[in-house]
Amino acid sequence: MGCALSGLAALSGVTSARGSLLFPDYVTQLAAQEHCLPDIQEPQPIRAGSDLEALLPQLADASGLIVFSVFVDTKDHKESKRFELLLQQWMCRVRSHLGSSFLAFVDSEKLRQQFERPNQTPAPTPVLVTPPGRHRNFGVAAYFSKEWIKEAFQGSGEGEKHDSNYWRWAAMESILRLGYSALYVDTDIMWLEDPRPGLATLPSADFYGSCDSYDAGTGAIRWHQNGSLDMERMRKEAAKHDDESVCCQGMLVPVNAGIVLMRPSKAAWAAVMRFRARVISGPCWGQAAMQWSLFELCGSSLQCEVLDPLRFASAGPLLMELRRTQQASYQPSLIHLDLGAKRKANKFFEGFFDIPKECSEPPTETRSDL
Repeated sequence: MGCALSGLAALSGVTSARGSLLFPDYVTQLAAQEHCLPDIQEPQPIRAGSDLEALLPQLADASGLIVFSVFVDTKDHKESKRFELLLQQWMCRVRSHLGSSFLAFVDSEKLRQQFERPNQTPAPTPVLVTPPGRHRNFGVAAYFSKEWIKEAFQGSGEGEKHDSNYWRWAAMESILRLGYSALYVDTDIMWLEDPRPGLATLPSADFYGSCDSYDAGTGAIRWHQNGSLDMERMRKEAAKHDDESVCCQGMLVPVNAGIVLMRPSKAAWAAVMRFRARVISGPCWGQAAMQWSLFELCGSSLQCEVLDPLRFASAGPLLMELRRTQQASYQPSLIHLDLGAKRKANKFFEGFFDIPKECSEPPTETRSDL
């Protein structure tokens, strides 16, 4: 079968493809070998209430696109603490490019008020953001509904209330069913510009995923060659994560769930339901569950493409390219900081790309820190 991607139209927003995105033969082989695809029972559809239906027209751009993320209590206090250190900076960048039209799905009324209330603290001179942890109001749209949560997490999905990966698909499905396109972005995104104008010109595929394995100089996507997988490495990685299945290792395919664009088609509705079903059924959670669902659906019932990684960048490949060249030949719209040292990565990229004036900070780290 092989990969249907033939190359990349630089900065056009999408890879140049011969038909839909297809996964290589090694995916089929691994699925059969490891029994990665257990039978699933499709969950009930999630139908958003009138309150969300009334909110979305206020947030959609001219093409009917909603940009959203989810902010929930995952019960991982260590991770939450690290996350909060950069949340103020991330949200400042969101506001600088999207204004108040960014939508946060939250799991409490307290969080809703926090996200919607604008930061009233005047910026000192020189411009300096409020230190993390002191003032956390963001001035964007937020949605909290006990009724929606009850519907979204009923039945077999009830145990996923603290799983932000499952939340992303529940929120995505609700937006799509109301007739809007939806761009999901992870919370560790560095915003450099508004990505919406470029997305409006993309062909009308059902699913666009971002990529985390590519050449940041050319945009060429890196798939495993000749169906070869390093099974020893995959098993070692699985052992690091509570002996999870080797099927759940991210190195299997380069499609990442950190930035996902979906169109409001019936095929997309069904795909998001399948994503949720795979999370529940296992053996893999959020992102890997999405990948296996795409393997089942892309090229048959679902039209799939990959977003241009030169515009929707992953921190790892881009960091290596900038270290090598010491200059930026292009500016992405978004950078997914999918690294452990997110704060250092953020500072590194600030050395190459513009920082909104209202979000600038005195430098505390340099490029040599990475």
